[in-house]
Amino acid sequence: MKRPLTLAAVQLPSSAPGKSNAARQRANFALAETWLHDAGRRGADIACIGETFNVLGAKLTRRNVPPLVRRALADTTRRFAPIARRHKMAIIAPILAVVDGIVRNVAVVFDPKGRVVGHYCKVHCIENEKAYGVVPGDTWPVFELCGAKVGIQICHDTSFPESARCLTMNGAEIIFWPHVMSGWGGEFMDILLRAPAIHNGVHFAPVCFGCPPEKSWMPGMLLGRSSIIAPDAMILADAGHHPGIALATIDLAAPRIAQCFTRMGDWVWKIDMANDRRPDTYAPLIRPVKRRKPVRAALAHKVR
Repeated sequence: MKRPLTLAAVQLPSSAPGKSNAARQRANFALAETWLHDAGRRGADIACIGETFNVLGAKLTRRNVPPLVRRALADTTRRFAPIARRHKMAIIAPILAVVDGIVRNVAVVFDPKGRVVGHYCKVHCIENEKAYGVVPGDTWPVFELCGAKVGIQICHDTSFPESARCLTMNGAEIIFWPHVMSGWGGEFMDILLRAPAIHNGVHFAPVCFGCPPEKSWMPGMLLGRSSIIAPDAMILADAGHHPGIALATIDLAAPRIAQCFTRMGDWVWKIDMANDRRPDTYAPLIRPVKRRKPVRAALAHKVR
């Protein structure tokens, strides 16, 4: 019996009008509303937008962030819950917000009835985020949405294969990856986009931002390439480098099949992968981190 589900990776424009941070945040919310309505009209069951979309283009400091995003969580609920209800569409909205008095890079999760069913707080925050006060999360929740088990990892989380694996071991069938990756293209990013699907046997959905339609994409710009990627690493939909929506209907009852992977014949790969794990040997993964001094590129040849 099939389990069809239509996913939308909503690739918002990478720039919003406005001369002040507050004006840009208002414009970002308005753009997100427009694009989410479009995803709903096109039949999406679950739609996700890019990382901290509300402050895209804003100049952030430790001093200005708390007042700027103090109402972001409430504004997200007020604006997006009606969209979810209208289109009977689950929404994943990653924002910079104050949550319980703490600044978080957080994905707010709405079910198709417009109810907030939970949050995921980014676990692996970069130094720039910490500099303006973002506090990392420490859990890997999986959400029940539209009959599917859905996990979320945000940007730098994907630098660590453990992120997607933790979500998979917690039951995720689909992992959304909102991010603001830039600077790379070609083989590096093509492999990075597909790797979590390959390693975990899940549907993987990267979600970024698109460069202005009147400009040609170049390395250094936000990547774009919002996609829906199958467990066998086939790209089912790709928004390219400009604003758009990657939309694809998947079948969760059709897992990745492997031939002669751990025994002769055709079998469900994800189950065999989980069965063959050896957590008793993974102690190096949980050793305390011994921080090293960052090294500038000019001195990379001296690193040992």
